[in-house]
Parts: sequence; structure tokens; C-alpha cells
Amino acid sequence: MDFIKDQFATLNVTPVNLEGKTIVVTGSNVGYATVCHLVSMGPSKVILACRNISKAEEAIRKIKTSINTDGVVIEAQELNLASFASCRAFAKRYQESGQPLHILIDNAGIAANNFTLSEDHHESTFATNHLGTVLLTLLLLPVIRMTATLNDSTYPRIIIVASEVHLWTQFSEKDTPSIVATMNDPTNIASIKDRYQVTKLMNVLFTRSLAHHLQESSHPEDRKITVQVINPGLVSSELGTKSDEPFLQRIGTTVKLGIMRTLLARNIMEGSKTTVYAAVAPECGIENGAQNGQYFSSCRAAKVNPIVEGEAGKELAERLWNETIQTIETRPHEFDI
Repeated sequence: MDFIKDQFATLNVTPVNLEGKTIVVTGSNVGYATVCHLVSMGPSKVILACRNISKAEEAIRKIKTSINTDGVVIEAQELNLASFASCRAFAKRYQESGQPLHILIDNAGIAANNFTLSEDHHESTFATNHLGTVLLTLLLLPVIRMTATLNDSTYPRIIIVASEVHLWTQFSEKDTPSIVATMNDPTNIASIKDRYQVTKLMNVLFTRSLAHHLQESSHPEDRKITVQVINPGLVSSELGTKSDEPFLQRIGTTVKLGIMRTLLARNIMEGSKTTVYAAVAPECGIENGAQNGQYFSSCRAAKVNPIVEGEAGKELAERLWNETIQTIETRPHEFDI
């Protein structure tokens, strides 16, 4: 009942002045709406990073015709989170540009209906939603760290978009010798439908780990970086609508999703508000006393899956962190955190 009540709650985000800020938002759909909200607050530049560059460019054209974008540079760049090479290429371009990065919003995600492997031989939902998100974030961390040194009042933020469905999984993969190996083994998947839920739980675990590592970092400026994770709620988007399922099964999936979204879903402008809230609201920043690594839903702090809590949750988060780093790094100690 709380879920249904929240879906129809009025979400309010107080605009703030983002003058001089540079922002990266990954993914279209809800990413497009996120950019709309942020552009209206007057940042210096917003980069929409997507797999489909033409789709990103079309989104930008739509933004420019719907709201006032005077003084704001909006740019599309190619980024495929399922590809380690693409993540590295994006981060390299960004680092070489010399631009600061005040807000990183890890919004992109997929919900595959079939088991497929990425070019790096990882299951596609796992590769995109977790491995790629972690890799991109850590590759951009030196830029975010540099941004934090610009002046005493600069406090960058990293916002990771998870989901309510992280509450629904038991994360059985945690009970195996290797989480990563199990995620990539087609014989160990009880249901591909659970894979999205598991990766969204991983988003929450990664946020907790990153917050911890930033606090313990040898770089004092890392303690100026806020990292929060959010749930946008059920949103009317294309997520989970594309499938290679058998025809009749695909029809059933489409009908069920359609009914749910027709009756309960937020439109993308509403669905992006919690992301924007965590990204700009003063009360969400550690500079104003906010706890780092929080989970927000409907523009307020919310409870997470009990798996994340307590000492067992900390140990699980650190185990996932270590396995993930070993999987994505090209050399030992590549990531300076």
C-alpha cells in the first residue's frame, strides 16, 4: 500500500541556482526528463551520455524547443555502459577536456528479458547496471575530486539511480563462492526477471561502499563528495519493454507492464524528481550534515533491503566492491580510492 500511495504523492523539488556547474547524466528516457529539470536551473553545461547518440541528440533538440536553454550548453556523447571500452573512452575524453564535473548522475540501466553476454563476457543487465556504472564512476572520480578542490564551497555529488525492486530480491548469488562468476553463469539463474532486481540491490550496496571509501580516502577532498542512491518509482518509460521472448509470452509481459504503467506509473517528469532532489537539494549534501550513502524514494530518505543493513550488510558490500574492482580494473590499484 505504501508503494501505491507513494506513486500518487506530489513530489516537490525546490529549484536551486546551478550557475557554473557541469553535469553528466547517463541514459535517455528518465535521463531526458532529468536534464530538463536541471537545465531549467541554469548550469553551465549538461552532457547527456547515451548508447544511441542520435536518440540523445533528438532529446536535446526536444529540450531546446520546450524550455529556455539560454546560456546552457547541452551536449550529447556516446556511452555504452555494457562496454568497458566505451566507459574508458568516455572517461578519457572527459579527463582530456579539462572540464570540471560537479554532478554525475548514473541513470542509465536496462532490464534484459533474456540471458546475453556483453562484449566483455558479462551478463548484459549485470554489465550495464552494475559493472559499467561502477567503472564509469571510478574512472571519473579523479575529475570529481579535482572539482572539489576548486574552492571551499564546491561539494560535488554522485547520484546513482536504483529502484524500489531492490527490496524484492533475496540475492541468492551472495551465497556462492563468487558473486561475479554466478552472475555470468546461465545455469545459475533461477529467473532472468530477478536479475534486474539484483543489479538494483548492487547499486545500493555500491553506494554504501563508495561512501565508506570516500570517507576513509587518503585524499581529503574526497570527504567533500556526496554519493546518494535513489528510487524513481514506477515510471512510464521503455525499460523492460524490449524482449526476445516467445511471441505469446512477450505479449503477456507487454500487457502486464502496460496495465501497471497505465494505472500506477509516474510520467518521466515526475519520475525524475527524486533524482534531481538528491542532486541539488541542500539537505541531501554532506556539506549540510546529510549522511552519505543514503537511499531516497519520493524525495525523502527511505528504508533499504535488510540485506544491506548491519555488519553483515557492510561485509557484503565490501565483498561485492572487491570482486567488482578485480573484474573491471586493468592493473592492480588502478582506482585510487
